Amino acid sequence: MPNKRSRGEVRNGKLQKVAADLFLKRGYEGVTIDKIVEVAGGSKSTVYSEFGGKCGLFISSIENLCRESNEPLAKIDYTGLDLEASLKKLSFHILKLITAKRSVDLHRLAIGEAANCPEVGEAWYTHGPAKTASFIRSLLESRHKELRKTAIPIDRIAVILHDSLTGDILYRLLAGVGKQENDAELKRLAAASVDLILGNVLCD
Repeated sequence: MPNKRSRGEVRNGKLQKVAADLFLKRGYEGVTIDKIVEVAGGSKSTVYSEFGGKCGLFISSIENLCRESNEPLAKIDYTGLDLEASLKKLSFHILKLITAKRSVDLHRLAIGEAANCPEVGEAWYTHGPAKTASFIRSLLESRHKELRKTAIPIDRIAVILHDSLTGDILYRLLAGVGKQENDAELKRLAAASVDLILGNVLCD
């Protein structure tokens, strides 16, 4: 039984990966179940039984793409760093994540399809931006003693910092008028956002 379940997970994982690559390249309307099965193997009946059809596989693929993108954020080592340095390190990695070409393509795809299928937008927001912001919130909560008392809730501070990181640089990339910045520039931008936000709530 465990082997059968494992084979099913491998099969479904391959379907999700192939579907994600095709959706990112061709858009939702440009991909058929036949094409996904042709590339990934398996059968159309599996797509329907496991995911409910193309839309379900699309949503599942988006969730997986978001999880894969956010996974490195959970592995950052903050040993020996105070809150300010920790936030700057995390913010740099968030900028690396959201400015990666695959992430920008996913952002365009999800927002473009959300108008026709709200479940797509919900899946992308929950497993993408909201999850990314939660790493900032968790870090702030774990170091709350380094923050002075403020009327602004920690979860709101996290969202404000997240938004400051994902504003102009992401808008330019989405519009096709920006360029991929190098690590030095991303670190500078991350530090500027942290200095601006944290300067109002960090203990002296």
